Amino acid sequence: MRIRVDPIEREVFGSALAALNQARVRYVLAGSYATHHYTSIWRDTKDMDIFLVPEDAPRSLGMLAAIGFDTRMVDRHWLAKAFKGEYMIDLIFGQGNWLNPIDHIWFDRADSGMLFGHHVRFAPVEEVIWSKAYVAHRERYDGADIMHLIRYAHDKIDWDHIVARFNDHWDLLFSYLILYRFVYPSDRDDIPRRIMHELTHRLDEQIDQLAPAERICRGTLIDRFSYLFDVEQKGYTDPRDELARAWGYPVEDVAHERSWARGVLRKPENGYEEGRSKRIEGYLPSGEAGTDTQLDQTSH
Repeated sequence: MRIRVDPIEREVFGSALAALNQARVRYVLAGSYATHHYTSIWRDTKDMDIFLVPEDAPRSLGMLAAIGFDTRMVDRHWLAKAFKGEYMIDLIFGQGNWLNPIDHIWFDRADSGMLFGHHVRFAPVEEVIWSKAYVAHRERYDGADIMHLIRYAHDKIDWDHIVARFNDHWDLLFSYLILYRFVYPSDRDDIPRRIMHELTHRLDEQIDQLAPAERICRGTLIDRFSYLFDVEQKGYTDPRDELARAWGYPVEDVAHERSWARGVLRKPENGYEEGRSKRIEGYLPSGEAGTDTQLDQTSH
């Protein structure tokens, strides 16, 4: 499939992949490149998502700085960035909601391929779906990506693995599977019936159980803005506090995140990414079309 990739984009990202490969950094590609790998749907976002374990983030940032990228650590629990011109690389080593650091499973189950002439590995489709399930923000919603990943890669999905990945959040997965049946009624059997029966059984059992005594709002795990009201004004517990503590990060980091989000809501004209080095002025995609270039990607 031919896609539109600017030759400069190919050169910029290709140089980053070459540097990481030469240093034998263990990483996988996610984001638009993984989505294209599994669905053939392409969005030229002028950025690249590289997932790696936390201990590899600092040296990877240093390598990219050495080849001319402007680099910075954005959030110490999950995100660093590297810029060159209008192009951006997200180095992702955790989840923004403090749910989980990137672990070995992302690499053990990765899909091999070629990109811009370099050997790469793409994040497992199950992990891509799992991570995207928690991106249901007021400013960004990855539900359509999940629908497309199931529709065009359902034959690659290890359904037992993905149910295990969601763990106690199986009902979040179930909500997306119900949505899939709405979006693609003629293709609902892409999801094994035994999985739907298992999750339906879990729901039936949960309905008959007493509700938790602690007033928890898990909405903050999927949207950092919309549930501030519940946490700050209605007394609900923010589960991110305990997650941060469990992974060894100061709970004050979560409080800082809430404070930042509150400021954005008060001044929405600043934009949701203000102050977090995301798509900052000077690095915004120009929106200009690139030249037709073959994305030289194959899977094994």
